[in-house]
Amino acid sequence: MHNLILQKLRIAIQDKLILKDFSLNVKQNDVVALMGPNGAGKSTLFKAIMHHFNVRQLKGRVSYDGHNLNDKSTDEIAKLGIFYATQNPTELDGVQMLEFLKLISNQSHAEHTPFYQLFTSINQTLKTLDLPSEILSRNVNVGFSGGQKKKSEILQAQLFDPSLILLDEIDSGLDIDATKIIANFINQRRKKSITLVISHNVEFLELLKPNKVIILANGEIAKTGNQSLIKKIESLGFKPFIKNVQADEDFTKEDPFLTCNRR
Repeated sequence: MHNLILQKLRIAIQDKLILKDFSLNVKQNDVVALMGPNGAGKSTLFKAIMHHFNVRQLKGRVSYDGHNLNDKSTDEIAKLGIFYATQNPTELDGVQMLEFLKLISNQSHAEHTPFYQLFTSINQTLKTLDLPSEILSRNVNVGFSGGQKKKSEILQAQLFDPSLILLDEIDSGLDIDATKIIANFINQRRKKSITLVISHNVEFLELLKPNKVIILANGEIAKTGNQSLIKKIESLGFKPFIKNVQADEDFTKEDPFLTCNRR
């Protein structure tokens, strides 16, 4: 049973405190929707889990399946089965898509998959995602449309076979058909994975049927609930749920809780 535990995370970017003593415990089969106004700390939370170079962990602990992630590098974290789809997928000029996918498959599985079997699997997934096969000869995300980039992330996730999936606005830029395809991918994996998804798209979240909904505001959890909370947000907005959450104005570089060093 997979388990992600965040204990009193205090996260900063440069001199700005973003997450304040943030705690969360999620387990296998959980689909968690993270919602909240822009700048609430949602993307920073994912970066903190992955040890993104731009964040500083001042306090707290991240553990996954019993592994302490505080002292692990990003690649070591990924190899534990954690997949992070960023809001703006990076273009890798000079890296052919097919070679990139082969590398993902080889790094993710103990046994080497024969090329013919891998190529067949990739092409099946391309058809499911409604992606043209010619993208395999192109460089990763170079010249891709916004929707193709997001579908490419799901293609990579399919090969990676993660147990923890972090999706940062994976639905943005997608038409309704593509949105349904990606929601279906997540729903097919939910029994063996943990999924955390950032989204403002009510229709997309209704397809996912998250069992946990969390509203973030100013780096804190302002409200938690189930799927019914999404409808309330759609009707009322975020203000009724975050009116008592205040911004922290006192943070400086010399924070006394600077205890976790980045590798």
